[in-house]
Amino acid sequence: MKSVIILIIVALCLGGCDRIYRIIQKEGAEERDLLGEIIPFQRNAKVEEVQKLLNLYGYKIGKMDGKMGVKTRSAVEAFQKDNNLKVSRFVDKATWDKLQELSRLGLVEKGELNVKGIQAALKNAGFDPGSADGKMGNKTKITIIQFQQAHGLKADGRVGYKTLNLLAQYIK
Repeated sequence: MKSVIILIIVALCLGGCDRIYRIIQKEGAEERDLLGEIIPFQRNAKVEEVQKLLNLYGYKIGKMDGKMGVKTRSAVEAFQKDNNLKVSRFVDKATWDKLQELSRLGLVEKGELNVKGIQAALKNAGFDPGSADGKMGNKTKITIIQFQQAHGLKADGRVGYKTLNLLAQYIK
């Protein structure tokens, strides 16, 4: 039995440390594939992209510095819990896809709200934000509040994750 275990360990080692890491920590390996190598105290552009989206969605990430610190890990964890994803604190494929979902729908662009997309979704939902000019003017803000009230959300005029998710239903 010992020789079989030793043989398995040797075979895994010959496959490289990366192979062992993928077996032991699948989510961590996926995160590295998606975001690149995360080196402590060094900025990573993909981590900054994750931070921008988490911040936009209302999660507290601490300083937006492109570093995967404790606050960013906690924000990833909260996002995973809120979206019924496997909670690992790593940005695995399922988490990455969920973070990117609103960008694919056109409500978020380059980590920022796409006001034109929001205005179009509001119009599709039966609300009138005025012309889809891409500006967050008073009429658009008032319409967002009306939309939030109609959907039982906190009517504060801020377009957070819950509002964006509801607006996503009205993308054509």
